[in-house]
Amino acid sequence: MTRAIPWIGTLVALAAVSSTVRRKGVAPGLLDTALNAIPVVGGMKAVAETVRGRDFIQDRPRG
Repeated sequence: MTRAIPWIGTLVALAAVSSTVRRKGVAPGLLDTALNAIPVVGGMKAVAETVRGRDFIQDRPRG
């Protein structure tokens, strides 16, 4: 089971790719998903965003 845990985060990131692309735009959304899909990088990014209180890759303006 321990070997499967890194893949769970990747599967969650891939499942959320369409909503991320809609919120952030194509290139920023794909970059955000790619960073989240990398096991260690995605975890560190999530912790850093939680501490900062905002995303590194901002959503595009609504309008």
